[in-house]
Amino acid sequence: MKDDLSARLRLGDPAALEEAMDRYAAYAAKIIAAYLNRTLPAEDMEEALSDVFVSLWNNREHLEGEVKPYLAAIARNAARQKLRQFHPAEALPEDRELVDNAPLPEQQAETAEQTAALRHAINAMAPEDRALFIRFYYLEQTVEEIAAVTGQNASTLRVRLHRGRKRLKQLLLERGVCCD
Repeated sequence: MKDDLSARLRLGDPAALEEAMDRYAAYAAKIIAAYLNRTLPAEDMEEALSDVFVSLWNNREHLEGEVKPYLAAIARNAARQKLRQFHPAEALPEDRELVDNAPLPEQQAETAEQTAALRHAINAMAPEDRALFIRFYYLEQTVEEIAAVTGQNASTLRVRLHRGRKRLKQLLLERGVCCD
């Protein structure tokens, strides 16, 4: 027995639309819910479902073949349309204070001064210690990676890093940039 639902819809039978709604409403709702992934309120999802059947009725003359695949395409397009129209706007609570996390000019100047002092202190180090610091702190290489590249013992590199940090701290203290 061939399903004549699509033929009845094309002829404009309102009972055919009711039958389509009874038969495929849950199917279309699942497609819409899956596509929207619960990003919209339930009312919007229900409205999209209503739009599916309105669209089915308004375009019934284009219906060829089975109703179910045609309805699936309409449901997907209705969900897309709802997403395009959705613009979430969350109001800020009135008692919430807006905070600007950008550094103040004084903080920017202090940071620039510290950076210059640090750069000067690193440049004052012996070339091999400077290269070790750059590899460890700026290139973020591990002591083992540095040891593999330079051919030096990892323990020796750790001791040089420790002593270099102490010298660096002393140089920064002398310049008044670092505090103890």
